[in-house]
Amino acid sequence: MVEFQNIYSQYYRKIYNYVYMQLLHREIAEDVTSDVFFAVWKNLENFDPERGNISSWLFAIAHNAVKDYRKKAYFRHETSVWETPETPSQDFLRQDGEEGTLKNPTNRRAYRILKKLTQDERHLLSLRYELDMTHEKIAHILGMNASAVRQKYSRLLAKCRKIDEQQEIF
Repeated sequence: MVEFQNIYSQYYRKIYNYVYMQLLHREIAEDVTSDVFFAVWKNLENFDPERGNISSWLFAIAHNAVKDYRKKAYFRHETSVWETPETPSQDFLRQDGEEGTLKNPTNRRAYRILKKLTQDERHLLSLRYELDMTHEKIAHILGMNASAVRQKYSRLLAKCRKIDEQQEIF
């Protein structure tokens, strides 16, 4: 049986970064990430390694938590965070455990690009680059074939480069 403490320490940053990439708001991402790990803690005894690996299970919980947050925000008629992302003065969490800021040119650049993408585009990027899923696994999740996923990523990366180039001009 996997211990909660090991899961938390190994996956917290990945789950937080995935949630942040979806919502683009630090405090809300922290709250949703807390909800994810509370659900993991509550349901850890129900996890069955025969049905899949722990990272897939965690991703499913995180994905559903983001969807639930958006649904609740919609029904409360709140301004959605993906329409009004936070100003670039908040912290990013890096994989090495250190806190980075948007003063870092790379983080600022990524934030500007992510702001210009749709919710679905950010989701695709997070599946591939934050959760490190293969095109085949993403295709299975999205109900597509792997070549269609590769083509979507190719177009999405071209769009990201174009956004980045346009911002460098200004």
